[in-house]
Amino acid sequence: MENGFKTFAEVIGFAVMREEESHEFYKDLAGKTTDPFLQPLFMEFAKEELQHKKMLLTIDADALEKMYEKIVTKQDDLGIAKKEENVKPDPQMAFGDALILAMKREDKAFELYSLLAEISEDDDLSILFLGLAREEEQHRTKIEQTYKSLFDQ
Repeated sequence: MENGFKTFAEVIGFAVMREEESHEFYKDLAGKTTDPFLQPLFMEFAKEELQHKKMLLTIDADALEKMYEKIVTKQDDLGIAKKEENVKPDPQMAFGDALILAMKREDKAFELYSLLAEISEDDDLSILFLGLAREEEQHRTKIEQTYKSLFDQ
């Protein structure tokens, strides 16, 4: 395997580490905010990252097939993540800023997994990374749709 990964297990380990980091990021934000709307939102994001981790740790031929199904399901890109300015995590952040922060984080994860899929010479790894990219894309789209319905009249 190229790009520093020597085994499939190293690739899975890398992806699991990224999902754990995202889980901790959202859990930390949930613990710091006092906003009654943001706490459950961030906890839901953290829970979704743990679902990704679980999927990665139990990957098999069936999971790769599900990844392929995700690959062929294109998500709409509303472009909100790209056009909004970066925001810094803050326990007192406004709800809109929290959504921007989350959509940008999901967009960066989408871009990372897309790049890894593109540069991978192993078809199974490409499918895995493309599936992960689609997962992150789905999250970004869901957040963008929420943001648009609330703030982009």
